[in-house]
Amino acid sequence: MTTKTFKAQAVATLLGTSGDTVRRDVNDAGIAVLRQDTAIKTRIFSIENIFELADYRAKKATKKRTKKAVTLTVYAPKGGVGKTTTAANLACLFALAGLKTLVIDLDFQSNLTLSFGYDSELSLEEAAEANLPADRCIEYHFGHLFPNWPGGSVSLDKVVKKPYGEHGPHLIPSDVTLDRLDTMLTYEALEGRNAETAINKLLKDARNGKLKDIDLSGYDIIMFDAAPAKNRMTRGALLASDYVLAPISLEKFSTKAISYLSSVLTEMDEQYSRCPELIIVGNFFDQNRPRVLNQLSTIRKAYENCWLEASIRRSEDFPKMLSSDEYELPLCLSKATSIGANDLRVVSEVLMKRMGVME
Repeated sequence: MTTKTFKAQAVATLLGTSGDTVRRDVNDAGIAVLRQDTAIKTRIFSIENIFELADYRAKKATKKRTKKAVTLTVYAPKGGVGKTTTAANLACLFALAGLKTLVIDLDFQSNLTLSFGYDSELSLEEAAEANLPADRCIEYHFGHLFPNWPGGSVSLDKVVKKPYGEHGPHLIPSDVTLDRLDTMLTYEALEGRNAETAINKLLKDARNGKLKDIDLSGYDIIMFDAAPAKNRMTRGALLASDYVLAPISLEKFSTKAISYLSSVLTEMDEQYSRCPELIIVGNFFDQNRPRVLNQLSTIRKAYENCWLEASIRRSEDFPKMLSSDEYELPLCLSKATSIGANDLRVVSEVLMKRMGVME
């Protein structure tokens, strides 16, 4: 969807390699990359080219890595901690590492959907009037995959979006009507059915090839971006997950939110004999502020085994990107050498090792 282009050295930064290796791999893979109409004929990469190259490099290195399919929920009980920004960037970084990634927007405010270039408020008629592609609109969301969805379910290929091509992160978008899924799960609970296991059952069957129209078996990582709300969709996503990544603000940290989440996971384990492993990542880290260092010490002592040994520093990169009229891509793609992008890259690498999807 984006028209932004990249030169070989920028691609090398995104893939963690050298410019010469990028050029060699492009030739070996036979990827069609445009050349600038100049005497030098510099290669100009599209975002689709980059993810295709990442996929090629990953397949070349499969003997050197260990992969297992995991489900991850990014969740924080309170807003303003960078949850959706973290989720969008991690989805891209996982795909750049060669992992087939599906990210599911479970928040009907649709901020994650918007960060990938889709407008949940845009109708087909408005898109036509504005001369925008119909694909920019949202017709279906996660709720439409459930067999008892009002009006009937639809197949995965109608729901999923591919903002950066086949090899980039795939997205199941959201819009305001997604809140009907929570209502539907509530009615099921009132009728005596265990609504909180519905999402887990759907994912498990889809990953095992039991659902003809919903095949999730090819994804290495399925990631939920869950709303801060304490609703049945969020609890269902947590119950379906192997891990829950909880971003916390080191500037305004309060033990209440993490204590609440920890109690929810304990209750889940007692009721279902399963719950995701809690992983906490610090955001807005500023080592020059004593308050932040004190917060960091407190959280590490209280949740030593849950703490991710990588944090995201406070920088102007994120607010600048979010307020820019030219905001097209998550920070890790648009400004790969920035402080924020570097921190996110380290977080993704440490997280992948923690989850066991990479050696």
